[in-house]
Amino acid sequence: MKRSTRWSNVPAGVPLFVEELTRAVLESGNTKLLGREIPATLHDSLLARLDRLGSAKETLQIGSVIGSEFSYELLRAVHSLNDEDLQRELRRLTDADLLYVRGLPPDATYQFKHALIRDAAYEALLKSRRKELHRLVAQTIDERFPDLKNAHPEVLARHWTEATETERAITEWLRAATSATANNALNEALESYQHALTLTLQLPPSPERQSRELELRQLIIWTLSVTRGWAAAETVEATEQAAMIAANADRLNQIVKFIVSKSGAALTSGELTAGAKLADQAVDLAIREGSEVCLAYAYGARTLSSHFLGRLVDAENDFAVGSAFFGNPDVRELPAGVVSVLMIGSWNAWIMGRPDLAVKREAMLIAAADIAKPYDLVNSWYGSAYLRLCMREYPDAETLAARALDLCQKHGFPQALGHVECALGCAKVGINCTNEGIALIRQGIHSEREAHAPLYVSHFMTFLAAALGAIGATKEALDATEQALAAIPDLLVTKPERLRVHGELLLNQGSLDKAENALRESIALARSMGAKAWELRTTMSLARLLDQQGRRDEARAMLAEIYNWFTEGFDTPDLKDAKALLIELGA
Repeated sequence: MKRSTRWSNVPAGVPLFVEELTRAVLESGNTKLLGREIPATLHDSLLARLDRLGSAKETLQIGSVIGSEFSYELLRAVHSLNDEDLQRELRRLTDADLLYVRGLPPDATYQFKHALIRDAAYEALLKSRRKELHRLVAQTIDERFPDLKNAHPEVLARHWTEATETERAITEWLRAATSATANNALNEALESYQHALTLTLQLPPSPERQSRELELRQLIIWTLSVTRGWAAAETVEATEQAAMIAANADRLNQIVKFIVSKSGAALTSGELTAGAKLADQAVDLAIREGSEVCLAYAYGARTLSSHFLGRLVDAENDFAVGSAFFGNPDVRELPAGVVSVLMIGSWNAWIMGRPDLAVKREAMLIAAADIAKPYDLVNSWYGSAYLRLCMREYPDAETLAARALDLCQKHGFPQALGHVECALGCAKVGINCTNEGIALIRQGIHSEREAHAPLYVSHFMTFLAAALGAIGATKEALDATEQALAAIPDLLVTKPERLRVHGELLLNQGSLDKAENALRESIALARSMGAKAWELRTTMSLARLLDQQGRRDEARAMLAEIYNWFTEGFDTPDLKDAKALLIELGA
């Protein structure tokens, strides 16, 4: 029977036994080893060399259990040899080119010269002896090496895992995940959570195990949402599986959270109606469950879905209910939950013609972001930047978006990256760095598509269209608005603005009737939604067109009506422009 073992993924030093490896490959007639398989001949050669080590073989094997690198101090603590004998054995191993050494005992550190050596030494141990040694190493680190224990919980977790001390291993994997999350090493945190989940599933079935499993799945879903994106296949699959388990267990608290996660994935994917139905379901269940955490989570989800569907009044009502729980410390610990809802609450207020309220919520948004959590900061800065774009305060938007982009690139947040690139590009266009801005918006749209986030593509296509129109690329700009209008039909929150930009581009093309129709459709939709900011902006566009056609009285009357509705924000660019236009029209 053909035997093989596996290469470890630890490329340390110049590979030994190159002649044996080359000969083994040539003899096999296969110049491409599958995976990391070690041919049986090389494996046998490694074992033969280990056997020739005599008593030093045990020292090498104990070192292989500790890891690819180990300190003299830890090896001495778990080895039965005295210092003199142990140091003699280690000299034999370094002289035999099996180990590197740095420093002198007792401060020396040793490293296997190649992963193959460590693999062979480790695999030559009986499984029972490996388990015994892993337990001994774990106990020794736990009791005598506090610095190593605190700095590298994943090391202790691995040893408890191999020792089949499941409960202790789970504890350390969770500690490793918490530490990695605190250091914003989210991929490492994800790996540790997954190890903890695998071990949890090995425990005997019980209500406690089920509860721990669901909590771990929620942590995994959140980490996936940040590192992969809400709509990524991996995140969606994890969410679906967790929701099914929670439903079968009738755990209302967890069911609410998983349904909210499913709603977020649906919204990001552009499935707004499905996302809204899930949010409604979450609210119903949260009311039954009754905790402030679930209520905040569910009403927050429905704030988002109502906003994107253009149900602005409903979004305001849900925001009022959900935000009442934001003072609860447990609610504030929800990953990005408070930040996301405050972000949408700020945008919603601005669109409804309440710019002062929007700025007030923006301040709450910035204050709510935990400075120790880069993902919170990115979302808060992006949310603020987008509000400033809407308010046409482009220098502020540029500063905020640039700050968010730096963090995105540093920590790798794929879904947020597209938002931030687009926002920065729009700000660049606003400060007349048009070509640079267009390139950034295009890059951002590409990033959004890579992150499976079509929800955000549609509106940023509108910004792109406006920028293209500004440089005279009217045909390409019109194509962009048509794509934006067709992409997600029920994304109504920004549709009045998409129609306005489309109408302006048609004006540039000389299609006056089509332009007027688009502008009037924008105004009608904005009125039906209560989107006063969009209504004001489009009314100015239509008023200018009517004035050019000699219909000044009609233009003045319709602009005066929407302008007089406002009770705040008179120092904002749109209201200043509206006032100036009214004066020009003779009001």
